[in-house]
Amino acid sequence: MHRFDTLFLDRDGVINKKLDGYVCDFESFKFMPDALMAISKLSKIFKRILIVTNQQCIGKKILTPGKLTDIHNQMLSEINKHSGVITKIYYCPHLINESCNCRKPKNGMIQQALFDFPEINVENSYLIGDSDSDIEAGNSMNLSTVKVDNKYTLASWTRSLTNINC
Repeated sequence: MHRFDTLFLDRDGVINKKLDGYVCDFESFKFMPDALMAISKLSKIFKRILIVTNQQCIGKKILTPGKLTDIHNQMLSEINKHSGVITKIYYCPHLINESCNCRKPKNGMIQQALFDFPEINVENSYLIGDSDSDIEAGNSMNLSTVKVDNKYTLASWTRSLTNINC
């Protein structure tokens, strides 16, 4: 049933529209066009979908970890309503100037996922992101990477992937 192993998704700019500021409540969280349909389809061809997202708004004290969890729970609820499945969400709360190993372009969140799910087959896994730091993190772990934007979206990639692999 599953053609691919693991899909790592960035959040802002991939699943939801990127704001000039931060998504501080679910009212400001707007799904990218057809993202819910895409995640539903991808859930059928990937064994697991993991989100890896930088959230320095926590380090800046703009958002609490609890509020971020609330936003993510509401996001997951909408994804589930559309038959999509997200296995786990990893986030980095640190500021850019902190020397953590989890903030992309470093690959600590991906390494943690590999620890949590040791059965992940990296050679059959993808990372989809909208920034160079996402792609750099994925490449450093030998994941296949795809850069998306407002024109070539997660939904666009999903359509091309499902057409190629029917």
